[in-house]
Amino acid sequence: METNLINLKISTPNGVFFDGFVDILTVKIANGYIGIQKNILPFISNIEISTMYINGKNSDKEKICAIGGGLIYVDREYIDIFTDDITFKEDINEDKTNKLIAETKNKLKIKSSNSETLKNELLLKKAINKIKTINIK
Repeated sequence: METNLINLKISTPNGVFFDGFVDILTVKIANGYIGIQKNILPFISNIEISTMYINGKNSDKEKICAIGGGLIYVDREYIDIFTDDITFKEDINEDKTNKLIAETKNKLKIKSSNSETLKNELLLKKAINKIKTINIK
């Protein structure tokens, strides 16, 4: 095993989404995108709704994901991510996501409770993020 790799584990309510060694993870937190490699100073943060990159662009193991927020814990040797919404770019169904966007926009036009409005706004942000992720070259 190469010594410059860091262990990344991404967990969802449905189980482990990803578990393996990576050279770098690029994820968006409150201050913007951050690249995380082995031996970084430990931290805990929220993850923003964004595109997440596993490994670098020059890696044959690069993976791009749409992540709908979550929590990240980083130690010098490993990264733990907890999220309820993550999809690999190649697994995003563009037609289904565009349909969801249209339906959610229609729901937002109808007067509803604050909690229902917030729920639909979050759903819309996550769906739009998936479309943005699909379009990354």
